[in-house]
Amino acid sequence: MTKTLLAVLVGSMTLSGAALAEAELSVGAGIINFDGDRNVDNDVIGKLGLGYRYPESPFGAELSYSAASAETPSNASFDASMFQLDGLYHLATEGALTPYLSAGIGEMRTEASGGAKNSDSLFSLGGGVKYALSEALDLRADLRGLRTDDANATDVVATLSMVFGLGGKAMMEAPMVADTDGDGVNDDMDVCPATPAGAVVDGSGCELDEDRDGVVDSKDDCLGTAPGLSVDAKGCPVLESEIVTINLDVEFDTNKATIKAGYTDDINGLATFLSEYPNTRVLLGGHTDSVGSEAANLVLSQKRADAVKRALVVRGVQSDRIDAKGFGESKPIADNMTAAGREQNRRVVASVSAVKKTFKMAK
Repeated sequence: MTKTLLAVLVGSMTLSGAALAEAELSVGAGIINFDGDRNVDNDVIGKLGLGYRYPESPFGAELSYSAASAETPSNASFDASMFQLDGLYHLATEGALTPYLSAGIGEMRTEASGGAKNSDSLFSLGGGVKYALSEALDLRADLRGLRTDDANATDVVATLSMVFGLGGKAMMEAPMVADTDGDGVNDDMDVCPATPAGAVVDGSGCELDEDRDGVVDSKDDCLGTAPGLSVDAKGCPVLESEIVTINLDVEFDTNKATIKAGYTDDINGLATFLSEYPNTRVLLGGHTDSVGSEAANLVLSQKRADAVKRALVVRGVQSDRIDAKGFGESKPIADNMTAAGREQNRRVVASVSAVKKTFKMAK
């Protein structure tokens, strides 16, 4: 019986060797509660086991040896040793706590005081739980019932063992997935698998882009760009240039240099423009119609230009940015022979242009 059982054990392990994932070595001790019919006191039992866990499966196998040296109530010795091959079914494949069920076959050898020896086949049924202390070390609690038919007895064994993973727990758990760029996100979940070393990434393995402008933070010279703006390769908003122009045309009454109330908004607009574009200058050109002497008209045109200049200075425009020049009657824009033409010629005009820069919007 012994040789037959050992042959079965060795053969089983050999045939399954190609499919085995990882070996576990367990060393433990516990209590064996002998069947009452044996008339043997309960005693301490030691156990040594070699187990295997099949890859990506809840199933495992274990070959174990356990022994106890007990006594009868009359102080006669009773030694027992067990060889077992058990199949294990793990009820959880992830997490630190792994309960399992077990069933198997084996052989029990006993030797009573006086040299009486016996060998009996046994059947094992039970379960337990493993608790992972680290990747390569488990704490295991196990409870088995051992049925020996020839002796017509059922013994109960409770053990506590330390389980050492021979090569770590990696194969006991899900297969390890590579993290090629070392960003903490495994390749099978990494949308950006070539992230530069040291870059901060999100849950998909891509570098952070907090302002969502399409340029990752590590290359963004302008963090916090407002939404909707077009940016360059450095993440900075793109500026567009536009030429803007404002014109002024203030008309005067005959032989007057007083600004009429109707032109207040026009002068305010020019003052605002000059304030927005501080690098600009303005030339105020004063003009008259042809009524009166040429010399008198030259003086009058200068007075008109100076009047508009004073109005701009009052509105906050620096005086040295304003040139006021009278041209007299030398540059008419309409026919001085008609009243309507002479009205158009009595004027102060100006035209100012500037470069306006605005942020380009993303398409």
